[in-house]
Amino acid sequence: MNRKMKDLILVLMIALLLAACGGTETPSAPVVAVTEEPTSVPEPVEDTPAPLPTDVPDSEQFSQYIGLTYSSLPEGLALVFSMLIQNKEGYGLTMVQEGGNKMLWLGRITGYDAGGSPLWEVKDVLGLSDLETGLTLIPDGCFLNGVPDSGIIVAARNGVIRFAWRIDTVLDKFETMPANGVTCNSDKAVSL
Repeated sequence: MNRKMKDLILVLMIALLLAACGGTETPSAPVVAVTEEPTSVPEPVEDTPAPLPTDVPDSEQFSQYIGLTYSSLPEGLALVFSMLIQNKEGYGLTMVQEGGNKMLWLGRITGYDAGGSPLWEVKDVLGLSDLETGLTLIPDGCFLNGVPDSGIIVAARNGVIRFAWRIDTVLDKFETMPANGVTCNSDKAVSL
């Protein structure tokens, strides 16, 4: 066989092979709709959060923790989660449990111990155990009127924001806020 015949047979075999594989066309990629707004927790149905279920302000109820400076939690407290707050220099959130009571601590780094671990001072405490059952805490990834706000924390159920708080770093406090315009999209949700 001459060279031209071999090339022709090779081309025919490739063509037959491609035909057997279903053609040379590549299927198009699926079209995925993209939205600018996060969709994991949609616009709230209720405009304002329900009142907290206790008559005693959390700062009074948990006053023994406010001002506490620690590098590791005191005995009797269990860590649920801890995180730094984005765009809030030196501030963090720590959820702790004492028996059946869950609390969210607003803390600030005040220095470092000899081993290099941060020393945290508890600035405010938000009681979570008296909230209605079945809620999920979303500690970050929230937006207010479409603008990211790392200082907003919400408790929601089935996509409905029931409670919303803002971190005030001037007063070092959690402040209750209306849920109007608040949306959240976070992978850090914690069951309460």
